[in-house]
Amino acid sequence: MRERRRSLRFVLPGKVCLVFGEHRFELPIADLSVSGVGVRLDLALLGERPDGRVGTCRIESPELSGPVEAFVSVMRIRRFASRHLVGLRFVSIGDEELRIIEAYEAARRTSLSESSSKS
Repeated sequence: MRERRRSLRFVLPGKVCLVFGEHRFELPIADLSVSGVGVRLDLALLGERPDGRVGTCRIESPELSGPVEAFVSVMRIRRFASRHLVGLRFVSIGDEELRIIEAYEAARRTSLSESSSKS
């Protein structure tokens, strides 16, 4: 079964500070797109059936022009080795934060395009 994506995702070094109710996590970023962010974590940390749960996140990376803060919901959960890849969809994100992600995405697309043209 092929997975459909709303937008391309790019690997991003950095961290996500994630808050779901009383649960607070600091996790490495797996990937980022204009529609959301992916993180790897042990699902037992989130408790029972986290699908659809809404929380807040702060994304920090030296490759972004500033931090990105947004409300997120748990969109997708996939097993990844001993952990799970949790896809967090942006439920509410400010215009400036969205511009930061779009600028990063544009830079990555340009970089990938230049790399493939050199091959």
